[in-house]
Amino acid sequence: MSYAILGPRGTFSEAAARLYWGEQVDLEAVDTIEQLFTLIEQDEAKRALIPLENSTAGLINLTIDGLAAGKFHICGEIKIAVQQHLMTSRQLSLKDIELVVSQPVALLQCDQFIKNNLPGVRIEITDSTARAAQIVKNESRRAAAIGHQEASRLYGLHIIASDIQIENNYTRFIEVAKGEPTNLPGDKCSIIFTLKDRPGALYNALGIFAARNLNLSKIESKIVRDTPGNYRFYVEVDNADQVNELPSLLKQLSEHCLDIICLGTYARYMEV
Repeated sequence: MSYAILGPRGTFSEAAARLYWGEQVDLEAVDTIEQLFTLIEQDEAKRALIPLENSTAGLINLTIDGLAAGKFHICGEIKIAVQQHLMTSRQLSLKDIELVVSQPVALLQCDQFIKNNLPGVRIEITDSTARAAQIVKNESRRAAAIGHQEASRLYGLHIIASDIQIENNYTRFIEVAKGEPTNLPGDKCSIIFTLKDRPGALYNALGIFAARNLNLSKIESKIVRDTPGNYRFYVEVDNADQVNELPSLLKQLSEHCLDIICLGTYARYMEV
């Protein structure tokens, strides 16, 4: 059975998957994050490596929405440095370029470079950096794509400027599988919960972690799409292996929640 990634080939998702699973794994690339969850749910893929967070754009809402369906669990994670490159179909200087194509997060990551070196250049948005490379390959205008260096090899492009992203730029991916969490030994746990709409709900919920001396390394909220006024929280708990009675923590937390989903314990990211 294949392993699923966000495509097309030549993206950071493929680079992360090769580092995480190895070169020999059979990868299936799909167009959207929603499709990744569908492949796992329908047993058409064994696992999926799904982008969770970017240092520039923050948590990816579509990934949180997929996890909130309650049908999946997290098995592990990998955090990779993102290096963006400016690529053209033929050798061009920066002053020759009249069009830059990439996806929104990549453009945001390279915003300062574009302002300093490509002022006034037309910007076009596509759904992935690899798709940008495909477009530029067949573009008659003096166009450049921003993306991973592997895309330049796959689509026969020239890198005319390297490492044009902001410093300390990374993307974190999670390995997702179908079904209930296995609660294997791990130093991290992810939980999604929706609080009841009453005074002190968040304070009381966070106090449950504090009372157990557990650090929340990540806590973010978003409005629940179908019920405005309710907020869904995604939290990552450090030192989860020190919680001897995770079920009791979840039970106590549920007293303050409309719903709660434990995504399991897993090992902290490998960083490359």
